[in-house]
Amino acid sequence: MIQEIRMTNFKCFVEQSLTLSEMTVFAGANAAGKSSAIQALLLATAQMRGKTRTLEEAFGDVQVGAPQVLVSQTPKELEDASFILGITGKNGSLDVKYSIDKLQPLKLHAKTCGGDLPDTVFYLNAERVGSRISYPASMEDSIASDGSNAAYLIDRADIEQRRIPVEFAADNSSEKFSVQVEQWMKAILGDVNFSVSTNLEVAMTDIRYGNSLTEKRVLPTMTGFGISYILPIVTAGLWCMAEEDSVLIIENPEAHLHPMAQSQMGKFLQIVSSAGVQVIVETHSEHIIDGARIQAALMGRTDKMKIDFFSISEDGIKVRDIKVNRDGELSEWPQGFFDQKSQDLRELFQIRRQNAGK
Repeated sequence: MIQEIRMTNFKCFVEQSLTLSEMTVFAGANAAGKSSAIQALLLATAQMRGKTRTLEEAFGDVQVGAPQVLVSQTPKELEDASFILGITGKNGSLDVKYSIDKLQPLKLHAKTCGGDLPDTVFYLNAERVGSRISYPASMEDSIASDGSNAAYLIDRADIEQRRIPVEFAADNSSEKFSVQVEQWMKAILGDVNFSVSTNLEVAMTDIRYGNSLTEKRVLPTMTGFGISYILPIVTAGLWCMAEEDSVLIIENPEAHLHPMAQSQMGKFLQIVSSAGVQVIVETHSEHIIDGARIQAALMGRTDKMKIDFFSISEDGIKVRDIKVNRDGELSEWPQGFFDQKSQDLRELFQIRRQNAGK
């Protein structure tokens, strides 16, 4: 488990440290540093596992450009680095000093100091692959950052007889991985079922969706985007349950989902975290947070959940630590933290009063 991430001169952070829990939610305004914190985690953990070849690979295909854009525009003086990222985990602490080559400015050098972090990091970015006629299969043991190989992983998990812990099964009638994915999708979305098949000759996987009203399952392109967007999240969550010391990072799990499904998604992610998976979520949805804190309260795990609220001030980026008590209530509700509904209702009430006087 990653307990802390430290950032010096990284993008919008001159000096910032974030403590992480088993279930951590990043929330706050646009361009307030949430994605930058996730990118710091991705870059540092990729470097520590020796998997960094390009910045795009580390960031999940995000187009970065020159390494210089990663350096804070108001940096503090550092003797031997352009920026520093550090991570503290259960097995020790690591720091990575990054420096940009003056003669070759497109080269980013890294020097790692510290011990080993064995955690396997899985990442789903905000721009996931939507409805397609078929999806690519790959040899990777990890879900792609855009979720494109989720259907194949389901098929492969059935062949390998991959199992999730029985206490987290959504359906006790079958231990089959695909059945569990389908049942958890039903728990979140409602009436939905699917079938998958892989053509190994062309390395493509077909998936078909249906419900109780359909005689034949149909192409993903004939359904809403919500189903296609939720599949990689559920697949990744259950896949991680079968791994040891895994970290699951998800951006905007609420995309294309109805508010009720968003709340159910929050509950699902909280359940995933209780299965030994560290879950880090970046979201703009109060329903995701509400569902997660409700489930945490029901399971007596509110001490394992926290919310980092990012905001912009004259002094730079501020991150406020919001805790959840045993009743699922938040320790504070700062200005700008999902208070738009109350502001809109207040404005509607004022309009009503004005119209009543006419």
